[in-house]
Amino acid sequence: MTLAELQAYFARAATSGSGPLAELEGVFLGSDRLPAVDRLAIYNRAYFYRLLDALASVFEQTQRVMGQAEFERVGLAYLAAHPSVHPAVERVGHSFSPYLRGLDAPVAIVDLAALEWARLCALVAPNPEQVATVSRIDPSRFPESRLRFVPSVHWLELDPMALRLFVGEAAAPATALRSSSSGVVVWRSHHVVRHESLDETEFQALVSAAEGATLNRVCALFDRGSEAEDVARAFQVLSRWFARDWLESVVSSRP
Repeated sequence: MTLAELQAYFARAATSGSGPLAELEGVFLGSDRLPAVDRLAIYNRAYFYRLLDALASVFEQTQRVMGQAEFERVGLAYLAAHPSVHPAVERVGHSFSPYLRGLDAPVAIVDLAALEWARLCALVAPNPEQVATVSRIDPSRFPESRLRFVPSVHWLELDPMALRLFVGEAAAPATALRSSSSGVVVWRSHHVVRHESLDETEFQALVSAAEGATLNRVCALFDRGSEAEDVARAFQVLSRWFARDWLESVVSSRP
């Protein structure tokens, strides 16, 4: 075995999530006191507990709600099933929320993990090329224009209990039932990640705009029968999106 082959074998042994590799005793030297399998197990445990620390750093509130022992048990099983593939170690948690859902964990805990993952994504999202301002809007083209959101803006629907769990206002739920859902937007502002619940209409408008709807269609979502009130509400919401620097650009459909 060449040095390069030995190094590759060691890396596989140290990061294996399915037990010792075949022929390990014939590759590495052991002793009566500490066989080769046990020696490599030291590195293997250290590797997975380092990943577990990274997972806990992202899902801090989820760990608090689940309890440290249960989070460790579930987290190690998750890491064995979902090996780290990204140079940034904290990205190992990309499938943690769906994994919890597959275990039939309470919906509020699944959604709490989804919220924490969205917050990480907002934190590490690239900076926008620019930030849209109201002064650059062409009123004649505005109705047929489309909005492009900055990379840090994420949106998701969550059990309202997850939001309460995040700030420690509720105890861990015992069931997996979802009674309702709340539209939530997550974004980064001046290096600080924030999230907020939106009312149903604003959340629908945000999702519609993010999916490429023209602004006349987005504003039509605020139609409730009173023209003055509907216009005022649409104006208020869009103004807030601009004020919070959620928008990278306003793209005209016409040349």
